[in-house]
Amino acid sequence: MDNTFHVFTDGSVIGNPGPGGWAAVLMSGDKKWEISGAMASTTISEMELLAAVEALRTIPTESRVQIHSDSELLIYGMLFHIERWRSHGWRNSRGVLLQNQGLWRQLLMMNGRMNIHWQWIRGHSGHPFQTRADALAYQAARTQGCGLQMAA
Repeated sequence: MDNTFHVFTDGSVIGNPGPGGWAAVLMSGDKKWEISGAMASTTISEMELLAAVEALRTIPTESRVQIHSDSELLIYGMLFHIERWRSHGWRNSRGVLLQNQGLWRQLLMMNGRMNIHWQWIRGHSGHPFQTRADALAYQAARTQGCGLQMAA
């Protein structure tokens, strides 16, 4: 029996910065659930990272996880850059402080506690779970943009 968690994440912002939403579709075995949330003023980068953080928070430590995201920043950041950023004081290759350091630090910590496979998936390519995460994130951003709160 496969006990891997499959997670599809996405973020959405109306304007950048602007009202934003994040979402994830999670599956394990025969269980499937969705989570989402919003912020009044944020960036697309923050929403993409927050979607992964919030999804991972719902999964037991030491789990096997496959994160699928259309965010190249998230996926390639975790696969190729995060250790270098950390070792250089959370600065990028130009020496500029990395934005969203707190989220990157959380992802690094979670990555050490779980067996996570980071997988880039083309956005708007028709994958049903990625499409659902995109719709949930957009809905959360739109709701936040109207001044309403969306429960996570």
